[in-house]
Amino acid sequence: VNAVRAQVDRVARLSADLRKLADLETQPIEQEPVQIDRLLAELGQTARARSEAKDRAIRLVLPTAPWPLPPVAGDADLLYLAMYNLIDNALKFTDAGDTVEIRASEDGASVVIEVADTGPGIADEDLPHLGEELFRGQAARTVEGSGLGLALAEAIAGRHGGSMALRSRLGQGTVVSLRLPVARVTGS
Repeated sequence: VNAVRAQVDRVARLSADLRKLADLETQPIEQEPVQIDRLLAELGQTARARSEAKDRAIRLVLPTAPWPLPPVAGDADLLYLAMYNLIDNALKFTDAGDTVEIRASEDGASVVIEVADTGPGIADEDLPHLGEELFRGQAARTVEGSGLGLALAEAIAGRHGGSMALRSRLGQGTVVSLRLPVARVTGS
């Protein structure tokens, strides 16, 4: 009974994620100023509260000098979901004693958000496929998930006029980056 319930739950999550992806392609998104530093602080607290995180170092690195991050234009809920998926992956693919670092910086007309970990890294042959819907690399096949988290994060970044990039070294870790345009400030 528990095995059947677990499979039903997995299919329900998969269906919900597929629906979100389809909606991203067709539905308009909000274009409000989003304070990424506040969103990341909230996500950092959420990550530290998760049971998987109790034996991992979770660091949040945000600029404060000479100025904080500028806002990005977009949908705060969608951006939260994209970053949550990146942090969720980092926690899933790390072990006790590993580090997950959530960091952001301003780079010209963009804000760059990175989720880095000291996990096992990703095989070179899997890297080009990681944003594909339902793709699960060799190392991911034993870890619970739908294979849609990175595809969803990449689609969200794209809808916000941004992009996603991934770097990894086997045996050292992985860095997933979202690059989002800074919100245009209109003033008098």
